[in-house]
Amino acid sequence: MKNTLTSLWSVAKLVGLAESVPMQTTRVYEGHVGNYPVSLTLTTADNLAYGTLVYTRSGIPIQVVGTLHGSSLLMHEFDKKGNVMGVYSGKRTSKGFLGLWNSPSAAGPEMPFDLTGGVTNKPEKPLKLTDLTGTYEYNFGPKASSATLYVQQLDARKIWMAMQGVTGEPARQLAIIDRTLLRLSGNQAIYTSAEKGKCAIKLTFFNNGACVDFLNDSANCGFGDAATVTGNYVRTNSQTPLFQYLN
Repeated sequence: MKNTLTSLWSVAKLVGLAESVPMQTTRVYEGHVGNYPVSLTLTTADNLAYGTLVYTRSGIPIQVVGTLHGSSLLMHEFDKKGNVMGVYSGKRTSKGFLGLWNSPSAAGPEMPFDLTGGVTNKPEKPLKLTDLTGTYEYNFGPKASSATLYVQQLDARKIWMAMQGVTGEPARQLAIIDRTLLRLSGNQAIYTSAEKGKCAIKLTFFNNGACVDFLNDSANCGFGDAATVTGNYVRTNSQTPLFQYLN
């Protein structure tokens, strides 16, 4: 165990993990998705973008999770079971965000979205994490790709983690990472493996969600063809996962 933890600390130094959680800012935007009026409360912290979107006519809050790289926004709408209900692809403008909303279904609609505002008088504050333990998921539909992230937080600096992903029909290729001990630094953890090639995956957490991406194009992880565990996740269960089901 001592050697494992020493290795984890070395990996963290090599990839330059932040030792503290990032600052976050929350802003409110108003606008439309197609002809539907909406309100978006969006928190940004480094490249994370997450919050709650409300379609005015229904008044039902919808969790959104995404990433903001420069001016490019990619964000997903989720239901409580981790099903992706909509995909936002757009750009940040001087007034807010502008782009296209798509249904995850290939036969679904495509609509423009336009969100303006974003004025806030609240100062930036550190992202405050609660216990990360639980099951995180995304699912693009019964015949499309899905993935699950399992986390058990041991203390402020260590988590057990496992992931599995599957591509859509008809191939159903698999991506599996067995239970692994990772160092948590700030709100990030890094998984690395050289078993099948150069593989490095960054997990970035916020309360009730996570964003997972390859680090520096190190994607030779031995997954099935086109299978991946990267993407935007929401936490669907806060109980300690039963990792033995993955073995």
